[in-house]
Amino acid sequence: MKKFLTKRNIIIFIILIIILLLIVTTFLIYKKDIEINLSNIQIEINNNEEETFSIAEYGWTWQYDTPENHGLDSSALNSLYSRYDFTQVYSTVIVKDDNIISEYYKDGYDKNSTFTLQSCSKSITSSLIGIAIDKGYIKDVNVHISEYFPQIENSNNEYLKDITIWHLLTHTSGLNISDDAIWYEWRSSDNWVDFALNQPSIAAPGEVFDYSTAGTHLLAAILEKATGMSAYEFGKANLFDLIGMNSVQCETDPQGICDGGNGFSMTAYDMAKFGRLYLNGGEWEGNQIISKEYIEESTRIQFDRSSGYADYGYQWWIDEYGQNGYTAFWAQGFGGQYIYVVPQLDLIVVFTSNRNNAINYQGRDSIYWNFMDDLVDICN
Repeated sequence: MKKFLTKRNIIIFIILIIILLLIVTTFLIYKKDIEINLSNIQIEINNNEEETFSIAEYGWTWQYDTPENHGLDSSALNSLYSRYDFTQVYSTVIVKDDNIISEYYKDGYDKNSTFTLQSCSKSITSSLIGIAIDKGYIKDVNVHISEYFPQIENSNNEYLKDITIWHLLTHTSGLNISDDAIWYEWRSSDNWVDFALNQPSIAAPGEVFDYSTAGTHLLAAILEKATGMSAYEFGKANLFDLIGMNSVQCETDPQGICDGGNGFSMTAYDMAKFGRLYLNGGEWEGNQIISKEYIEESTRIQFDRSSGYADYGYQWWIDEYGQNGYTAFWAQGFGGQYIYVVPQLDLIVVFTSNRNNAINYQGRDSIYWNFMDDLVDICN
Protein backbone atom coordinates (compact mmCIF):
# COMPACT_ATOMS: atom_id res chain seq x y z
CA MET A 1 0.00 0.00 0.00
CA LYS A 2 2.82 2.40 0.92
CA LYS A 3 4.46 1.53 -2.35
CA PHE A 4 1.24 2.32 -4.22
CA LEU A 5 0.76 5.66 -2.43
CA THR A 6 3.86 7.17 -3.84
CA LYS A 7 3.89 10.83 -4.73
CA ARG A 8 3.99 9.95 -8.43
CA ASN A 9 0.94 7.67 -8.23
CA ILE A 10 -1.05 10.23 -6.25
CA ILE A 11 -0.41 12.85 -8.94
CA ILE A 12 -1.45 10.39 -11.66
CA PHE A 13 -4.60 9.55 -9.71
CA ILE A 14 -5.50 13.22 -9.32
CA ILE A 15 -4.94 13.79 -13.03
CA LEU A 16 -7.20 10.83 -13.85
CA ILE A 17 -9.92 12.21 -11.57
CA ILE A 18 -9.67 15.62 -13.28
CA ILE A 19 -9.84 13.98 -16.70
CA LEU A 20 -12.87 11.97 -15.62
CA LEU A 21 -14.57 15.11 -14.32
CA LEU A 22 -13.83 16.88 -17.58
CA ILE A 23 -15.30 13.96 -19.54
CA VAL A 24 -18.44 13.91 -17.39
CA THR A 25 -18.83 17.71 -17.62
CA THR A 26 -18.34 17.64 -21.39
CA PHE A 27 -20.92 14.87 -21.70
CA LEU A 28 -23.46 16.80 -19.63
CA ILE A 29 -22.94 19.96 -21.67
CA TYR A 30 -23.20 17.99 -24.90
CA LYS A 31 -26.35 16.26 -23.65
CA LYS A 32 -27.89 19.66 -22.87
CA ASP A 33 -27.02 20.88 -26.36
CA ILE A 34 -28.67 17.79 -27.81
CA GLU A 35 -31.81 18.51 -25.79
CA ILE A 36 -31.80 22.14 -26.89
CA ASN A 37 -31.30 21.13 -30.53
CA LEU A 38 -34.04 18.54 -30.24
CA SER A 39 -36.25 21.21 -28.72
CA ASN A 40 -35.44 23.53 -31.60
CA ILE A 41 -36.20 20.76 -34.04
CA GLN A 42 -39.51 20.18 -32.28
CA ILE A 43 -40.28 23.90 -32.43
CA GLU A 44 -39.41 23.92 -36.13
CA ILE A 45 -41.65 20.92 -36.68
CA ASN A 46 -44.46 22.61 -34.77
CA ASN A 47 -43.95 25.83 -36.68
CA ASN A 48 -44.00 23.92 -39.93
CA GLU A 49 -47.23 22.26 -38.87
CA GLU A 50 -48.71 25.68 -38.08
CA GLU A 51 -47.49 27.01 -41.40
CA THR A 52 -48.99 24.03 -43.18
CA PHE A 53 -52.28 24.71 -41.39
CA SER A 54 -52.10 28.34 -42.44
CA ILE A 55 -51.34 27.40 -46.03
CA ALA A 56 -54.21 24.93 -45.99
CA GLU A 57 -56.58 27.67 -44.91
CA TYR A 58 -55.13 30.09 -47.42
CA GLY A 59 -55.64 27.45 -50.08
CA TRP A 60 -59.31 26.93 -49.23
CA THR A 61 -61.31 26.57 -52.41
CA TRP A 62 -64.95 26.65 -53.30
CA GLN A 63 -66.90 23.44 -53.64
CA TYR A 64 -69.12 23.02 -56.71
CA ASP A 65 -72.44 21.29 -57.10
CA THR A 66 -75.52 21.23 -59.31
CA PRO A 67 -78.47 23.53 -58.57
CA GLU A 68 -80.74 20.48 -58.34
CA ASN A 69 -78.85 19.17 -55.31
CA HIS A 70 -79.76 22.38 -53.52
CA GLY A 71 -83.40 22.63 -54.44
CA LEU A 72 -83.11 24.75 -57.58
CA ASP A 73 -83.90 24.00 -61.20
CA SER A 74 -81.13 24.67 -63.73
CA SER A 75 -83.65 25.60 -66.40
CA ALA A 76 -85.15 28.20 -64.05
CA LEU A 77 -81.70 29.73 -63.54
CA ASN A 78 -81.04 29.73 -67.28
CA SER A 79 -84.33 31.54 -67.74
CA LEU A 80 -83.15 34.20 -65.29
CA TYR A 81 -79.84 34.52 -67.15
CA SER A 82 -81.67 35.03 -70.44
CA ARG A 83 -82.59 38.48 -69.16
CA TYR A 84 -78.92 39.43 -69.51
CA ASP A 85 -78.86 39.12 -73.30
CA PHE A 86 -79.21 42.85 -73.88
CA THR A 87 -77.60 44.09 -70.68
CA GLN A 88 -74.07 44.88 -69.58
CA VAL A 89 -74.00 42.38 -66.72
CA TYR A 90 -70.54 40.83 -66.88
CA SER A 91 -70.77 38.07 -64.29
CA THR A 92 -73.02 36.38 -61.74
CA VAL A 93 -71.91 33.84 -59.13
CA ILE A 94 -74.51 32.01 -57.03
CA VAL A 95 -73.45 30.23 -53.84
CA LYS A 96 -75.98 28.01 -52.04
CA ASP A 97 -75.23 25.94 -48.94
CA ASP A 98 -71.52 26.80 -49.30
CA ASN A 99 -71.34 25.46 -52.87
CA ILE A 100 -71.07 27.38 -56.10
CA ILE A 101 -74.11 26.09 -57.92
CA SER A 102 -74.19 28.43 -60.91
CA GLU A 103 -72.03 30.98 -62.72
CA TYR A 104 -72.62 33.31 -65.63
CA TYR A 105 -69.97 35.24 -67.56
CA LYS A 106 -70.40 37.43 -70.58
CA ASP A 107 -67.97 36.68 -73.41
CA GLY A 108 -64.49 37.91 -72.54
CA TYR A 109 -64.90 37.47 -68.76
CA ASP A 110 -64.38 34.58 -66.35
CA LYS A 111 -63.69 33.79 -62.70
CA ASN A 112 -60.23 35.38 -62.96
CA SER A 113 -61.49 38.73 -64.28
CA THR A 114 -61.04 41.66 -61.91
CA PHE A 115 -63.87 44.16 -61.51
CA THR A 116 -64.04 47.60 -59.94
CA LEU A 117 -66.42 47.37 -57.00
CA GLN A 118 -67.43 51.03 -57.02
CA SER A 119 -69.48 51.58 -53.82
CA CYS A 120 -69.31 47.93 -52.80
CA SER A 121 -65.97 49.22 -51.54
CA LYS A 122 -67.86 50.86 -48.68
CA SER A 123 -68.72 47.47 -47.19
CA ILE A 124 -65.05 46.45 -47.39
CA THR A 125 -64.02 49.61 -45.55
CA SER A 126 -66.71 49.01 -42.93
CA SER A 127 -65.30 45.53 -42.29
CA LEU A 128 -61.83 47.00 -41.76
CA ILE A 129 -63.22 49.50 -39.25
CA GLY A 130 -64.73 46.53 -37.39
CA ILE A 131 -61.41 44.68 -37.35
CA ALA A 132 -59.62 47.82 -36.14
CA ILE A 133 -62.13 48.05 -33.28
CA ASP A 134 -61.72 44.35 -32.50
CA LYS A 135 -57.94 44.77 -32.31
CA GLY A 136 -58.06 47.90 -30.18
CA TYR A 137 -56.80 50.40 -32.75
CA ILE A 138 -60.13 52.22 -32.48
CA LYS A 139 -62.10 52.29 -29.23
CA ASP A 140 -65.59 51.92 -30.71
CA VAL A 141 -67.98 53.43 -33.25
CA ASN A 142 -68.84 56.28 -30.88
CA VAL A 143 -65.39 57.88 -31.06
CA HIS A 144 -65.54 61.46 -32.34
CA ILE A 145 -63.71 61.89 -35.62
CA SER A 146 -62.00 64.99 -34.20
CA GLU A 147 -59.70 62.52 -32.43
CA TYR A 148 -58.21 61.75 -35.85
CA PHE A 149 -58.64 65.15 -37.49
CA PRO A 150 -57.40 67.71 -34.93
CA GLN A 151 -58.10 70.56 -37.35
CA ILE A 152 -61.78 70.11 -36.49
CA GLU A 153 -61.20 71.80 -33.11
CA ASN A 154 -60.46 75.06 -34.95
CA SER A 155 -63.60 74.86 -37.08
CA ASN A 156 -66.53 77.23 -36.64
CA ASN A 157 -68.86 74.35 -37.51
CA GLU A 158 -70.03 73.10 -34.10
CA TYR A 159 -71.89 70.16 -35.66
CA LEU A 160 -68.60 68.95 -37.15
CA LYS A 161 -67.24 68.46 -33.64
CA ASP A 162 -70.12 66.11 -32.79
CA ILE A 163 -69.60 63.69 -35.69
CA THR A 164 -68.60 60.16 -34.69
CA ILE A 165 -67.47 57.10 -36.63
CA TRP A 166 -71.04 55.80 -36.29
CA HIS A 167 -72.33 58.81 -38.23
CA LEU A 168 -69.87 58.13 -41.06
CA LEU A 169 -70.76 54.42 -41.11
CA THR A 170 -74.46 55.25 -41.45
CA HIS A 171 -74.19 58.29 -43.78
CA THR A 172 -75.72 60.56 -41.14
CA SER A 173 -72.86 63.00 -40.52
CA GLY A 174 -75.00 65.99 -41.45
CA LEU A 175 -72.19 67.40 -43.61
CA ASN A 176 -73.07 68.57 -47.09
CA ILE A 177 -70.94 65.85 -48.67
CA SER A 178 -73.50 63.65 -50.43
CA ASP A 179 -72.56 62.25 -53.83
CA ASP A 180 -75.34 64.31 -55.42
CA ALA A 181 -74.03 67.52 -53.87
CA ILE A 182 -70.25 67.43 -54.31
CA TRP A 183 -69.10 64.40 -56.28
CA TYR A 184 -67.24 66.01 -59.18
CA GLU A 185 -65.87 68.93 -57.21
CA TRP A 186 -64.71 66.65 -54.42
CA ARG A 187 -63.05 64.08 -56.72
CA SER A 188 -61.17 66.80 -58.58
CA SER A 189 -59.95 68.54 -55.41
CA ASP A 190 -56.29 68.46 -54.32
CA ASN A 191 -57.12 67.02 -50.90
CA TRP A 192 -60.21 64.84 -50.53
CA VAL A 193 -60.13 64.75 -46.72
CA ASP A 194 -59.79 68.50 -46.23
CA PHE A 195 -62.40 69.20 -48.88
CA ALA A 196 -64.95 67.01 -47.09
CA LEU A 197 -64.21 68.40 -43.63
CA ASN A 198 -64.50 71.97 -44.90
CA GLN A 199 -68.07 71.53 -46.16
CA PRO A 200 -70.90 73.06 -44.13
CA SER A 201 -73.40 71.02 -42.15
CA ILE A 202 -76.99 70.85 -43.36
CA ALA A 203 -78.27 68.90 -40.35
CA ALA A 204 -77.17 67.79 -36.92
CA PRO A 205 -75.31 64.45 -36.90
CA GLY A 206 -77.67 61.48 -36.76
CA GLU A 207 -80.74 63.27 -38.11
CA VAL A 208 -80.61 62.79 -41.89
CA PHE A 209 -79.42 59.97 -44.16
CA ASP A 210 -77.34 61.47 -46.99
CA TYR A 211 -75.37 58.91 -49.00
CA SER A 212 -71.73 59.99 -49.13
CA THR A 213 -68.65 58.40 -50.66
CA ALA A 214 -66.63 61.26 -49.18
CA GLY A 215 -67.84 60.20 -45.72
CA THR A 216 -66.59 56.66 -46.30
CA HIS A 217 -63.29 58.08 -47.52
CA LEU A 218 -62.95 59.77 -44.13
CA LEU A 219 -63.27 56.29 -42.59
CA ALA A 220 -60.35 55.09 -44.75
CA ALA A 221 -58.32 58.09 -43.56
CA ILE A 222 -59.21 57.26 -39.95
CA LEU A 223 -58.04 53.68 -40.48
CA GLU A 224 -54.69 54.96 -41.72
CA LYS A 225 -54.28 57.31 -38.76
CA ALA A 226 -55.37 54.69 -36.21
CA THR A 227 -53.33 51.75 -37.50
CA GLY A 228 -50.35 53.37 -39.21
CA MET A 229 -51.20 51.39 -42.35
CA SER A 230 -53.27 52.18 -45.39
CA ALA A 231 -56.70 50.56 -45.53
CA TYR A 232 -55.36 48.21 -48.20
CA GLU A 233 -52.28 47.25 -46.15
CA PHE A 234 -54.36 46.76 -43.02
CA GLY A 235 -56.90 44.72 -44.97
CA LYS A 236 -54.20 42.58 -46.54
CA ALA A 237 -52.69 41.75 -43.14
CA ASN A 238 -55.95 41.22 -41.28
CA LEU A 239 -58.52 40.11 -43.83
CA PHE A 240 -57.65 39.58 -47.49
CA ASP A 241 -54.68 37.23 -47.09
CA LEU A 242 -56.35 35.35 -44.25
CA ILE A 243 -59.23 34.17 -46.44
CA GLY A 244 -57.42 34.02 -49.76
CA MET A 245 -58.79 37.19 -51.36
CA ASN A 246 -55.73 37.36 -53.60
CA SER A 247 -57.04 39.70 -56.27
CA VAL A 248 -57.80 42.75 -54.11
CA GLN A 249 -56.40 46.12 -55.12
CA CYS A 250 -57.32 49.68 -54.17
CA GLU A 251 -56.90 53.06 -55.80
CA THR A 252 -55.84 56.12 -53.78
CA ASP A 253 -56.51 59.83 -53.43
CA PRO A 254 -53.89 62.54 -54.15
CA GLN A 255 -52.38 62.02 -50.66
CA GLY A 256 -52.10 58.25 -51.17
CA ILE A 257 -55.05 57.43 -48.88
CA CYS A 258 -57.02 54.43 -50.10
CA ASP A 259 -60.24 55.27 -51.89
CA GLY A 260 -62.27 53.37 -49.32
CA GLY A 261 -65.62 54.48 -50.66
CA ASN A 262 -65.15 53.62 -54.30
CA GLY A 263 -61.72 52.25 -55.16
CA PHE A 264 -61.48 48.55 -54.31
CA SER A 265 -61.38 45.95 -57.07
CA MET A 266 -61.32 42.15 -57.09
CA THR A 267 -62.69 39.06 -58.82
CA ALA A 268 -66.28 37.87 -58.47
CA TYR A 269 -64.96 34.87 -56.53
CA ASP A 270 -63.27 37.13 -53.97
CA MET A 271 -66.46 39.15 -53.69
CA ALA A 272 -68.27 35.90 -52.91
CA LYS A 273 -65.65 35.04 -50.27
CA PHE A 274 -66.33 38.36 -48.59
CA GLY A 275 -70.04 37.58 -48.64
CA ARG A 276 -69.32 34.13 -47.17
CA LEU A 277 -67.37 35.72 -44.31
CA TYR A 278 -70.39 37.85 -43.41
CA LEU A 279 -72.82 34.97 -43.89
CA ASN A 280 -70.78 33.01 -41.32
CA GLY A 281 -70.73 35.79 -38.74
CA GLY A 282 -67.16 36.88 -39.43
CA GLU A 283 -65.72 33.38 -39.01
CA TRP A 284 -63.55 31.68 -41.60
CA GLU A 285 -62.74 28.00 -41.15
CA GLY A 286 -62.62 28.28 -37.36
CA ASN A 287 -60.88 31.67 -37.22
CA GLN A 288 -62.83 34.75 -36.13
CA ILE A 289 -61.69 37.36 -38.65
CA ILE A 290 -64.30 39.96 -37.66
CA SER A 291 -66.18 39.81 -34.38
CA LYS A 292 -69.67 38.35 -34.61
CA GLU A 293 -70.95 41.38 -32.70
CA TYR A 294 -69.68 43.81 -35.32
CA ILE A 295 -71.10 41.68 -38.15
CA GLU A 296 -74.51 41.69 -36.47
CA GLU A 297 -74.41 45.45 -35.88
CA SER A 298 -73.31 46.06 -39.46
CA THR A 299 -76.11 44.06 -41.02
CA ARG A 300 -79.05 45.22 -38.94
CA ILE A 301 -80.93 48.46 -39.54
CA GLN A 302 -78.98 51.29 -37.94
CA PHE A 303 -80.92 54.07 -39.60
CA ASP A 304 -84.54 53.70 -40.67
CA ARG A 305 -84.66 55.86 -43.75
CA SER A 306 -88.50 55.84 -43.92
CA SER A 307 -88.03 56.59 -47.62
CA GLY A 308 -86.22 55.06 -50.54
CA TYR A 309 -86.10 51.39 -51.38
CA ALA A 310 -83.95 49.98 -48.53
CA ASP A 311 -82.63 50.69 -45.05
CA TYR A 312 -79.04 50.87 -43.94
CA GLY A 313 -76.57 49.33 -41.49
CA TYR A 314 -72.83 49.98 -41.37
CA GLN A 315 -72.24 50.50 -45.10
CA TRP A 316 -74.62 47.64 -45.98
CA TRP A 317 -78.11 47.94 -47.48
CA ILE A 318 -80.91 45.92 -45.86
CA ASP A 319 -84.34 44.85 -47.10
CA GLU A 320 -86.54 41.85 -47.86
CA TYR A 321 -86.74 39.73 -51.00
CA GLY A 322 -89.19 37.21 -52.43
CA GLN A 323 -92.83 36.59 -51.70
CA ASN A 324 -91.98 35.32 -48.21
CA GLY A 325 -89.95 38.40 -47.36
CA TYR A 326 -86.52 36.92 -46.61
CA THR A 327 -84.20 39.50 -45.08
CA ALA A 328 -81.11 40.21 -47.15
CA PHE A 329 -78.18 42.55 -46.76
CA TRP A 330 -75.98 43.62 -49.62
CA ALA A 331 -73.12 45.75 -50.82
CA GLN A 332 -74.02 47.86 -53.84
CA GLY A 333 -71.88 49.72 -56.34
CA PHE A 334 -72.56 52.12 -59.19
CA GLY A 335 -73.22 50.50 -62.55
CA GLY A 336 -74.40 47.17 -61.15
CA GLN A 337 -71.88 45.71 -58.68
CA TYR A 338 -73.49 43.70 -55.87
CA ILE A 339 -72.70 41.25 -53.08
CA TYR A 340 -75.99 39.84 -51.77
CA VAL A 341 -76.31 37.71 -48.64
CA VAL A 342 -79.58 35.99 -47.65
CA PRO A 343 -78.78 34.23 -44.35
CA GLN A 344 -82.02 32.25 -43.99
CA LEU A 345 -81.44 30.60 -47.36
CA ASP A 346 -77.65 30.20 -46.95
CA LEU A 347 -77.42 32.14 -50.19
CA ILE A 348 -74.77 34.47 -51.63
CA VAL A 349 -75.12 36.16 -55.02
CA VAL A 350 -72.54 38.33 -56.74
CA PHE A 351 -73.15 40.58 -59.75
CA THR A 352 -70.60 42.62 -61.68
CA SER A 353 -71.42 44.91 -64.59
CA ASN A 354 -70.10 47.66 -66.81
CA ARG A 355 -69.45 50.44 -64.32
CA ASN A 356 -70.19 53.02 -67.02
CA ASN A 357 -73.68 51.60 -67.43
CA ALA A 358 -75.84 53.78 -65.17
CA ILE A 359 -79.18 52.89 -66.76
CA ASN A 360 -81.76 51.15 -64.60
CA TYR A 361 -79.32 49.59 -62.15
CA GLN A 362 -80.76 50.77 -58.84
CA GLY A 363 -83.94 50.21 -56.89
CA ARG A 364 -86.82 47.82 -57.02
CA ASP A 365 -87.20 48.07 -60.78
CA SER A 366 -83.63 47.04 -61.55
CA ILE A 367 -82.77 43.76 -63.22
CA TYR A 368 -80.73 42.86 -60.14
CA TRP A 369 -83.59 43.36 -57.71
CA ASN A 370 -85.96 41.39 -59.95
CA PHE A 371 -83.39 38.63 -60.37
CA MET A 372 -82.98 38.37 -56.58
CA ASP A 373 -86.72 38.38 -55.97
CA ASP A 374 -87.21 35.52 -58.43
CA LEU A 375 -84.13 33.62 -57.27
CA VAL A 376 -85.24 33.75 -53.64
CA ASP A 377 -88.66 32.45 -54.65
CA ILE A 378 -87.27 29.45 -56.53
CA CYS A 379 -85.02 28.67 -53.52
CA ASN A 380 -88.12 27.99 -51.40
